[in-house]
Amino acid sequence: MSRKFTSPLSPLPGAVVSLVLGLGAGPITAQSLTSLAKGNNVNFATAPVRYRLVQEQLEPSYITVLGGGGNIEPLFFEANVAPHFGAGWSKWALVITSKIVLRMRNDSTHSAPIRTPSYMPRITLYWWGPFRGTSTSSEFLSFTISHHSNGQAGPFYVANTTTPNTFDGSFSTNFLELDYHRVFQLGENHGVGWVKAGVRMHVPVDEDAELRSSAGDNQYGRYRLLLSTLSRRPLPLLPRIPVVLQFDYFYILDGRFQGHRFFSADRLGASGTFNVALRTEALLGFFVNGYVGQDYYNIWYKQRLKVVRVGFSVQSITSFRSPE
Repeated sequence: MSRKFTSPLSPLPGAVVSLVLGLGAGPITAQSLTSLAKGNNVNFATAPVRYRLVQEQLEPSYITVLGGGGNIEPLFFEANVAPHFGAGWSKWALVITSKIVLRMRNDSTHSAPIRTPSYMPRITLYWWGPFRGTSTSSEFLSFTISHHSNGQAGPFYVANTTTPNTFDGSFSTNFLELDYHRVFQLGENHGVGWVKAGVRMHVPVDEDAELRSSAGDNQYGRYRLLLSTLSRRPLPLLPRIPVVLQFDYFYILDGRFQGHRFFSADRLGASGTFNVALRTEALLGFFVNGYVGQDYYNIWYKQRLKVVRVGFSVQSITSFRSPE
């Protein structure tokens, strides 16, 4: 039986990106963020701007309108609550994220249950010390320690089967992630581009043994190759309103993974998101997202999702210190 972290926190592998974000003690407007791309006396090599770029790529909180189209179970909504708390210094920054993903089911019980939420608190260190950067580009590394569990203590399998128990089965794992980030100006007045590449490793600490057992086909996927791209551009006719287009990919590298060959589309996950600001003052955005890949909702991981959904996002970042 695994030990659970049951504070409200959790994950969504790179699903949606907000169009706006808060900096310092209060929010910064979408217009001032867009000025990063316009080169208004902004130098990407300076510590304050690098810290702003770190904050810009943090995921938003969001809520979907129903569950979307595809093979996901009927939902009233899926919600991701992901507030960030950060601090920045001359060569590095620290961000703590308290995250939870919830799915309110629209099932035959008529009770709208929120069953086995995903809890995923994490802490990430960003370091740009070894990279000099230029006035129009910046690089840095990040290292993340994260937990993922569902707060349940029931048996992992349905009785007398090898099917994961999605009602109250225990799910717990932890992972480490190392990423390289490069941010650059997309030409004059054309926005900011972002590329991130990394690796993730799930470690056998406070983990349900069934997730890495080689005796069956229930492996979760311990080793993952990650790639993300993001572009933020102002709308041509409405430059105060930025739009974001993001793509995220992962590939499961385990030698043994649920009976799939090493080169198999079933190991690949891909997400594409288009997001536009609705009210920059309220840090509110509207998004359309498509996702294909392993279900990211804790013990539902054996399901392969193919889903398109729409919803609303809002950014929540509290900064306690900014570089001078």
